[in-house]
Amino acid sequence: MRIDAKVNRKIKGLPYDISFEVKDNIVSLEGKVEEYSDWVKIGSEIGDIEGVEGVINDLECEGKGSIVPKGFIEKSEGDEDVKMGGYDVVIIGGGIIGCALARELSKYQIKVALVEKEPDVSLGQSRANNGMVHPGLAPSKDSLKRSLNIKGNEMYEDLCEELDVPFKRVGSLILITSRTMEGYKKYIPDPIYKFFLKFILPWIVKKKGEVNGVKDIEILRGTEIHEEEKKVTQDVLSAVKIPSTGIVDPYQLTIALFENSEKNGVDFYFETKVVDFVKLGRSVKGVITDKGTLGCEYVVNAAGLYSDVVAELAGAREYTIHPRKGVELLFNKRLKGWVDHCLAELKIPSHPTSKGGGINPTVHGNIIWGPTAEEIADRNDTSVEREKIDEIMERYSSILPDFPKEGFIRYFAGVRAATFTEDFVIRPARDVRNFLHVAGIQSPGIASVPAIAEYSIERLKDMGLELDEDESFDGTRSSIDRAAEMDKEVLERRIEKDSRWGNIVCTCEMVSEAEILDAIERGADSFDAVKRRTRAGMGECQESYCLLRISEIISREMDIPLNEVRKEWRDSEFFDGVVRGEEP
Repeated sequence: MRIDAKVNRKIKGLPYDISFEVKDNIVSLEGKVEEYSDWVKIGSEIGDIEGVEGVINDLECEGKGSIVPKGFIEKSEGDEDVKMGGYDVVIIGGGIIGCALARELSKYQIKVALVEKEPDVSLGQSRANNGMVHPGLAPSKDSLKRSLNIKGNEMYEDLCEELDVPFKRVGSLILITSRTMEGYKKYIPDPIYKFFLKFILPWIVKKKGEVNGVKDIEILRGTEIHEEEKKVTQDVLSAVKIPSTGIVDPYQLTIALFENSEKNGVDFYFETKVVDFVKLGRSVKGVITDKGTLGCEYVVNAAGLYSDVVAELAGAREYTIHPRKGVELLFNKRLKGWVDHCLAELKIPSHPTSKGGGINPTVHGNIIWGPTAEEIADRNDTSVEREKIDEIMERYSSILPDFPKEGFIRYFAGVRAATFTEDFVIRPARDVRNFLHVAGIQSPGIASVPAIAEYSIERLKDMGLELDEDESFDGTRSSIDRAAEMDKEVLERRIEKDSRWGNIVCTCEMVSEAEILDAIERGADSFDAVKRRTRAGMGECQESYCLLRISEIISREMDIPLNEVRKEWRDSEFFDGVVRGEEP
């Protein structure tokens, strides 16, 4: 059956006046609906149709707003006259994907620029996730997600070793308990129910993983489970162990990719918003920003939550982002011994668009619970309601019933950039010859990062970009040395040479003044930029002890008044007026 006939069947009988158009397997929807949930539901059902490669959802509804979200600069006049240089490739978006693409392109003899509307890298999706490097079990076998997840996961050791970023392959356990199919329990005799959960279901999960290409999957039962995780619930009947699951610090990896890209010649433009494009026929010849125009031969759209906005400005929109918020809870690193693997309790039926979240260790010793999955109309909404915290506490307590919840130190939310096809969109634009989409990158995006970068460069080659290797490329990068990780003797020698190594500014994370100075020398010009690079302020007290001390160092090193030290963005200063210790 043709795509248009399938779409017509989906919308026929709905209590709304909806029209559609199908062009090159892209479905455009127009009309009106009453609720935002209907807007999401209809878009998702169209995206599920076999053969549909994108859904442009222009249905109007209360609370959705326009394609250009509030606060984003629309097309403007006059910026085209200010020339900022000519480039072979301009990347839009400074998240982990944009920075990985920049590093991959820096291996070749071309001129590359990256444009980011925020003051630093990693200020969108890349900073607000649990850092899990998924093994590739969840994506459907025919999806781009699956192939890039499997390949990307395998590439992580080499990538993180080159960039001096901590990575651990901790493995994961998918726990099957008496609650796994609770909704079906009343229809199945208890012995058969438990037999299915203990023997049949773990085999099905294992086979799905093997079909996807996941290696070395094991099935655990009885004491084998508690030998792996001593403190998991006694209700567990079986478990599927996947050794290839890893964990990484997502914003530290993004920063490392940025630093290595810059070292190899990529130009970065921060606090620079894309407002339009210079077009000649079906090609982009310039990226117009609020600071001027960058000439270009190719454009890579890695703008995350705003990728559909950027595509619209270029006349290349083929999808709509529907934001999906996830809330996570962070626990004190003193609880480090409670979890060794990434843990998830299997629930059937599963969430239609989420793997369900779980409990994960981090590379720094903390434990994270979550995330949730909630469709939201505002892609800037990272608020957290008390009800969501309670929901996570209740939901994951079934995995670790005795877990000391008083170790909870912080909550946060991130927003995923989902498209209605629920797959990665990495392909040349149909109507703009030199515009590459790298969009819809949600979980398992972190796991797929190195493979996404390679795959995207191959697509650029297919589009005509000529790439000759640059023999001067240096893929190595050194991270900031950390006092907390040094042997006592090594630290003492450092202090003898430089007393600032002995000035511990953040006592929770044992961060020295020397580390903060290194972060500032690398370009950190706000409190949060220093925090992401050093972990100062990320400990148990959550900045209450070290905020002023770090701000004083930033003030001194940048030669600015203390009340001009920013948390992150412009107009986010901490202090108002005279600060203790300053002259009035």
